[in-house]
Amino acid sequence: MTFIRSFRFWFGMLFSLFFLWLAVRSIPFQALSGSAASANYLWLIPALAAQMLAVVARSLRWIVLLKQPKQFSSSFWAQGIGYLFTNILPFRMGEPARILVMAEQCELPVMFVTGTAVVERLLDVATMIFALVLVLPWMKVPTAVSNSGIIFGFLVLLGLVVIILVSRFKQTAHKVVEWMFKIFTFLPTQSLLHWWDDLIDSLTILLDWRVAVKAVGWSLVSWSLSAIVFWCSIRAFHQDGLMIEAVFMMVTLSLAVTLPSSPGFIGVFQFAGQQALVLPFGTKYNSGSALAITLSAHMVYYFLTTIIGLIAIWVTGTSFSKLMKKVTRQKSFSPTK
Repeated sequence: MTFIRSFRFWFGMLFSLFFLWLAVRSIPFQALSGSAASANYLWLIPALAAQMLAVVARSLRWIVLLKQPKQFSSSFWAQGIGYLFTNILPFRMGEPARILVMAEQCELPVMFVTGTAVVERLLDVATMIFALVLVLPWMKVPTAVSNSGIIFGFLVLLGLVVIILVSRFKQTAHKVVEWMFKIFTFLPTQSLLHWWDDLIDSLTILLDWRVAVKAVGWSLVSWSLSAIVFWCSIRAFHQDGLMIEAVFMMVTLSLAVTLPSSPGFIGVFQFAGQQALVLPFGTKYNSGSALAITLSAHMVYYFLTTIIGLIAIWVTGTSFSKLMKKVTRQKSFSPTK
């Protein structure tokens, strides 16, 4: 596979190995094994249930954004394939994979589906900033964390404003983009404009307040369920685990996994989750117990989403090899598609 020979692939692998080393470098094996031996793993059963419901909520949000209310099964299985590709390939390649599958299943333009995926990511980050604002007053965290939250919040708000303005003044934006494309005469202007129009059509959904409210609602539901996953993982090792700790861990991880990493966020996930518990709650969690909690939460996510993805490949009849070629060769967003 050509992507294995790329610089980005090996950079991501080294990046993940470095963070994995940071997570385990100072932990005695006895401390980690002791935490694992004393855990109550029954708490991972509701964690698995919450993770499943979170996938369902995300699937429902996507069909709301696509205005395809009868395509829940397509959305669910496309999400599953996306999770699978993210788990086995670097650089979050599950994103283009799920977009391609959903576009094919619903017979929609790829760029239209891509636009809704962009809106999803903005809603996710906005929800994380909202969650961070709720928990920070109850925590003692470094100033850098608070400042980062403010910066992320500003950028997300700016992104949403830009999307709304471009969608509201679609014709004007079309003319501006057309003028920009004409400057570069070697570009396929008409194909690119068609691509642009499909993208903007998907973004105009935010102008429909009913759709916006439903999408925000499902975002809150899905991330609330994710918080329950982390809370259950914490409770498996600490019976006095708090939801505030779970929410902060969730927010930290959701932002950390945007960094370049190996398949399944290995390394980055472990270090970020560990530090999210140790830095603000160091009197309660040590490096060993925090890493054990993070490994359990990651196992819940990775195991369930991989199983869903494998079933999705079979149910949808998707050719794994063909889809992987499209994703790794970045052919999925051709303007002519």
